[in-house]
Amino acid sequence: MRIFIFGIGGTGSRVLRSLTMLLASGVKLNQKALTIVPIVIDTDAHNGDTARTRDILRTYYSVRKNFIGKTINSESDAFFSSEIKSFNRLDNNSNDSADLDVQFNFQNQDNTFANFIGFNALSEINKNAIELFYNDSLDEFPELHLNLSVGFKGNPNIGSVVFNDLMYSPHFKNLESSFTQNDRVFIISSIFGGTGSSGFPTLVKLIRTSTNNNLAQTKIGAITVMPYFNVESDDNSAINSAIFDTKTKAALAFYATDKHINSINALYYIADNNQAGSLPNVEGGKDQVNDSHVVELISATAIINFINKPDNDLIFPTCYEFGTEQNGIPISFKDFTSDTKEKYFKSMAKFAFAAQIATTLIPQLSDSNFYGPKELNIANFLGMKNEYDGILSFFNSFKAWSAEEMNNSNNGRAFNSFNFTATKHINTIIEGKTVKTGFLDGGMNKKWVSERLTKNAISQPKDTPIGEKYLTMLFKTAENCLEEFGQLP
Repeated sequence: MRIFIFGIGGTGSRVLRSLTMLLASGVKLNQKALTIVPIVIDTDAHNGDTARTRDILRTYYSVRKNFIGKTINSESDAFFSSEIKSFNRLDNNSNDSADLDVQFNFQNQDNTFANFIGFNALSEINKNAIELFYNDSLDEFPELHLNLSVGFKGNPNIGSVVFNDLMYSPHFKNLESSFTQNDRVFIISSIFGGTGSSGFPTLVKLIRTSTNNNLAQTKIGAITVMPYFNVESDDNSAINSAIFDTKTKAALAFYATDKHINSINALYYIADNNQAGSLPNVEGGKDQVNDSHVVELISATAIINFINKPDNDLIFPTCYEFGTEQNGIPISFKDFTSDTKEKYFKSMAKFAFAAQIATTLIPQLSDSNFYGPKELNIANFLGMKNEYDGILSFFNSFKAWSAEEMNNSNNGRAFNSFNFTATKHINTIIEGKTVKTGFLDGGMNKKWVSERLTKNAISQPKDTPIGEKYLTMLFKTAENCLEEFGQLP
């Protein structure tokens, strides 16, 4: 089975980034032969959020190539167990992460909207009609003169027109021709801007009216992300968070009556009304890089939920919402249900232990048995610059994503998840609970970690490839940590 996951706009890219972190942590999927195909759709080709998501997907792909054994599949709870493949590689076995393509391109995306619709070639009567719907003034935010290369700047009326052109793109045509009966689609979009609220219904329409019957009748899942942050007020910007709710209500009213939207098999809704903070008001381009948010993480869990549903659960269109047990501000593990913690956060906790061990403790343990040439030969492993740097880069990205970005109070609702500040132990890594330490017992300190790393390295077959041996050692040691730690708060 292949799951084609469309991330529309900036929110779509950020949710895809959170999904990549969940897949890396070994969140268990119920499909054995599963391939994830991520696709970003955004006319803002140089968007910073998109670039960051593309980079983490490429790193994930490289880690799987260098550190994952052939026996690992998506039903496993091992790190990096799920296969990710780009839509430009569906029919080949390229091993180069550099050409991994995750972004659909639009035709003529560098034009203004007026050029896109051929405004200058229209008759005066038609020009006058167009100007009734689109602002032509040069004083404030002229819609007809909007440069499409930086997105729609919160104008879904423009986005709907441009997204219809997607059906003519080579990328969509290639997807359409290769889509099979066993494949599914999931769509991520926000509803309070321009790109997501216009791209979502248009993409669903293109799928349901496809000439490929497999695509037209596929099982579709989607998450509609309602307002969950504010942006700073700026009179020179077309983006105004004061009207996010108004745009959301208008879009929801349209969705309620749209026959294509109402054909979606599993539609997920999420929002957060605690929007106390304000993000920088950046209209697009490489400077639009927002910190991760807990709403994006929860949105990623909706994708896992959809993947794990059998076909029999997807016969009739059904809507879902996500709720917590408590309305914590900031939010923490204790605010979520036991089911959420078991299915998603337990894997994240294991990965957090592994990330801290790999990036902080192992460099301090060069005198340990696992480090030497008879076992992993880490000193030589460090010489494999690209491979080793790649996995350490991913671990560091996870630490920043989970502990720094989501814990940013400017997000509106910070998520206190992990604490990576300690350098000699990992007793306090999970916020809200600390492993007890006695007078002579340092808990999960360097000595404790070293003993388990060595045991988990020695226990593997001697002919195990070094990359696979290294990651398996980390995974088993992280399991030891979670056993010692006990239940999440």
